[in-house]
Amino acid sequence: MDPILLLTGLLLLAFGLLGVGVAEPGLLSGHLLRVGLALLVLLAGSLIPPRLLLKGAFGLLLSTLALLALVLLLGDGPGGVRRWFYLGSFGFQPSELAKVAVVAYLASFVKRKGNDYPIVGPVLLVGSTVGLILVEPDFSTALFLATLATLLLILAGVPWRRLIAIGLAGSLVVAPFAGAYLSRFQYVSERFGGFLAYLKGEASPTETAYQVLQAQKAILLAGPLGQGPGGNLPHLPEAHNDMVFASVVFAMGWLGGGMVLFLYLLLFLRGLSVALKLPGGEGVLAMGLTLYLTLQAALNIGVTLGFLPVTGMPLPLISYGGSSLLVSGLALGLLLSLEREGRKGGKAWPASS
Repeated sequence: MDPILLLTGLLLLAFGLLGVGVAEPGLLSGHLLRVGLALLVLLAGSLIPPRLLLKGAFGLLLSTLALLALVLLLGDGPGGVRRWFYLGSFGFQPSELAKVAVVAYLASFVKRKGNDYPIVGPVLLVGSTVGLILVEPDFSTALFLATLATLLLILAGVPWRRLIAIGLAGSLVVAPFAGAYLSRFQYVSERFGGFLAYLKGEASPTETAYQVLQAQKAILLAGPLGQGPGGNLPHLPEAHNDMVFASVVFAMGWLGGGMVLFLYLLLFLRGLSVALKLPGGEGVLAMGLTLYLTLQAALNIGVTLGFLPVTGMPLPLISYGGSSLLVSGLALGLLLSLEREGRKGGKAWPASS
């Protein structure tokens, strides 16, 4: 296994244990179990040959679509949302698996068809995935998935004429339903409203802006070296999950926060290096997995620091939660497998196969 990727992942998991322990000590034992499962999934992912994953990517995406449809019928969640299947205390969220499934499918498509081929089929499949996630409702994950797919197609070298045409067609289809969606799921508008309230310096404990202000308070109180694992963290909603970066900084200080940022930067640079050593579909797969882990991390940390509206997206490999931790562990394991493939040699991507 690549020591840089593996050590980076292990350190991020360790920071997760620290952040959850500071935020919610009662959840630490459960999170430790989840970390153990994530390590097993990481190991399993590192043993999957990339060609085998690409060969089965279409089936993986269809299975994920079936789960997304099923969760709308049988799923559960707080406030009437339908995002999770619950097995006892463990909740599985199919929308997390969709991130890897979409990346693998698009990489498989590039491997089979090249990058100058009509993309209507892939766009319809990805659009269906995004649509099912939207109606759970999970606006932030749906938007992230659409952005991730678009970036991947651009980086794979799909001609702009195709992307622009698909984008315009998609906008014409979606635009008539935008108003109905926002009125049906008002939390989306409320989060943007909360972000504007934060920018004005106005917030109450019932608003998302309060969450951001409390996270910033924890970061400022941390100082350069932090308050230690036993520090008294200020009241911070979702301090073990969406706002876990603030919990890590509170315990480890600005130096610890800088270390987390450096680890994600190292993960991005190493993943990019792996992608550039691989041909066609394998290279696109490596880049997609890298973007999934690091772009989501950037969005989560941007929310915590107040640069972006609250999204509710977890911090990969660090946040408390089963689905995110397992899928991010799988993504890192697949990157390890791809790195091993890259050491065998190959053309730089994006070459068609």
